[in-house]
Amino acid sequence: MRSLIKTSEGLIKRQKSDLRPLNAPSPVRVQTDAQGRIVSLWRQGRLTPRSIAAIQDHWRIDDEWWREHTISRIYYELLLDDGTLLTVYHDLIADAWFEQRS
Repeated sequence: MRSLIKTSEGLIKRQKSDLRPLNAPSPVRVQTDAQGRIVSLWRQGRLTPRSIAAIQDHWRIDDEWWREHTISRIYYELLLDDGTLLTVYHDLIADAWFEQRS
């Protein structure tokens, strides 16, 4: 799919690969304790981990089980040690962690 974009220099072609979804989840690296609770995380583009001050909420979503790519995730609303409120999820199928931006 190609589209033309009008700029001050004229028309340019935009490739489908130039587009990216809004609010796409970003991978994060998570450290858990012996009980499996999140204790710290490394956000994409950050050099140091942040400690978890509190887990404000958590919930599980299992959806689209009838499709080829099912969804099975545990979401966490985290309060980081710097006061940042962050939503992350653990993709149980891929065994990967992501930050969900809103």
